[in-house]
Amino acid sequence: MSQEAGRRTARLWRRILPSHPSPGQAPPDMREVDRRDAEILGTLLFEAFRGTIDDAGQSEMQYVQKVEAILDGRYGDWVCAASWNFVDYGTLRSVCLVSDYKPYGCPVIAVVATAPEYKLSGDANTLLDAAVRSLAVLGYSDCCAMVTVGNRASDRLFSSCGFVSDGHS
Repeated sequence: MSQEAGRRTARLWRRILPSHPSPGQAPPDMREVDRRDAEILGTLLFEAFRGTIDDAGQSEMQYVQKVEAILDGRYGDWVCAASWNFVDYGTLRSVCLVSDYKPYGCPVIAVVATAPEYKLSGDANTLLDAAVRSLAVLGYSDCCAMVTVGNRASDRLFSSCGFVSDGHS
């Protein structure tokens, strides 16, 4: 894991959004994130990141608190209309949370996570595409994400969805 002063380092990825987007059709098991789902979203993040390069050693409760902080606007205004998840027979599979974090000058993809048993299902790509399309429909011109240096899966995901890395870590 790339570390600097005991911390993971991240790289900024940006994407210009389409100027005339079509709303698209969401799959039947995809829905907007509901604020009441904070606890199960935190559990999903804990399970998804455990043992990966993005595992910060946080407890499940700390991930719940992180989700609550995003939904409560402590990382910029939460963009509910661009935050999506997949639910499969009542089980949360994947999530993409978006906030309008002013220091970046555009909305940021705050987190994309998929439960281990659904990895490589295409959920993350579908959710990220939906978030990008939703942001464009809402009138935003660009968006960004911070990706942990060395997270090849996230690098491939963001690259495949039209994001470009700034190349710096």
